[in-house]
Amino acid sequence: MDKLTREQFIRHVRTALGHLYDANRLRESPLVDCFGLGQRFDSSAALRCILTDAIATLRPKPDDPTAQRAWRLYESLFCCYIQQLSQQIVADQLAMSARQLRREQQAALELLADRLWEKYHPPAQTSAHDDEIEVADAPAGSNIAPELMWLKDSPPEQPANLGEDLVAVLELAQPLATQYQVQLELNAPAALPELAMYSVALHQVLLNLLSVVIPRVPHGCVNIDVSLSQWEVLIQLQAPCEPSAAQGEMTTPAAPDACADDADSLNIARQLTLLSGGRLTLTDEPDQPFNARLTLPMLQQLPILVVDDNADALQLLQRYTTGTRYRVVGTQDPEQALTLAERFSPQVIVLDVMMPQLDGWKILGRLRQHPATWHIPVVVCTILPQEKLALSLGANAFLKKPVTRQAFLAALDQQTVQRVTAPG
Repeated sequence: MDKLTREQFIRHVRTALGHLYDANRLRESPLVDCFGLGQRFDSSAALRCILTDAIATLRPKPDDPTAQRAWRLYESLFCCYIQQLSQQIVADQLAMSARQLRREQQAALELLADRLWEKYHPPAQTSAHDDEIEVADAPAGSNIAPELMWLKDSPPEQPANLGEDLVAVLELAQPLATQYQVQLELNAPAALPELAMYSVALHQVLLNLLSVVIPRVPHGCVNIDVSLSQWEVLIQLQAPCEPSAAQGEMTTPAAPDACADDADSLNIARQLTLLSGGRLTLTDEPDQPFNARLTLPMLQQLPILVVDDNADALQLLQRYTTGTRYRVVGTQDPEQALTLAERFSPQVIVLDVMMPQLDGWKILGRLRQHPATWHIPVVVCTILPQEKLALSLGANAFLKKPVTRQAFLAALDQQTVQRVTAPG
């Protein structure tokens, strides 16, 4: 990084932002080495997170009346690079000319690059040893979620192949199972789907669970049962009753430090699962030393109908769902909303309001009155500040444009989870 001039660094930042969702180009960026990401398997995702987080730091406080220029700088980067809107659309939204937008964007890029340079170019007196001491002194079981937020904020470049990953995990766990004379039994369908999560996260969740259960049932058996629902995969790890002393087998209570390690392992497994869009539930019963239910999202399975007359907005939301468990079906014609809803049975309908042919409020009313669509959650997504009105008319949630990828996926997650867990 010392060899780079300020102008070169700004140029690298601009190029990386211009290819923010191109994993191959990000992986080849000089910023990977500048930011110390060269040895990471997820270097492109990590670089993307660094850049998007840096842009987020430019966002001024909502209640600051003097921040008009700061808002223009922030939105010139956020809308063009994170939301991938065209310069003309962003210029129109900010009520300025395209030429003025380019000037604001250049100023914002320089500010962003300077902040990144300052953060990732520490003073000479700061040593790597200081960082090692800080990490080493971190308390056991501390919250690791901030370090792993890239699992939630960026889609996997290569989705997890459940069949291959299960085989790999069982091979890794086999030496531990052999040590405790535990038999691992896998019961799974012949054809297993891809998952909308990183393989490394799936591996670590399963390995953490197996590392906890195997020592608890020496000379016993651990069952790994896999079943498929419409949109999700259920993996259940169970250990039956421990062998009794009458059968010639003795069990040894876990040492206190082992119990602490188990708690840490389960805590990490739970966090990794949540960050990957799944759910982990654990139960301990007298006749069953261990029972873990792991629910994970399949890749690109849930249809989401988006009704928006703006082609760029449709493309943006489709990009937001790339590599997730959602598949966007989009239409610019609001008159097609009911027809497409009946054809694709979407899990959620995302509805714009300001459309020239037919406004979204009328479409919302039709959806709520039609017997085939009244039960489908509707998320109103509009530039209008009318959340209370949308909810009063029957919308389940509200998003104000411009919407971030994180907010969009969070809204979908909330509505689909509610549907899955609803009674009946």
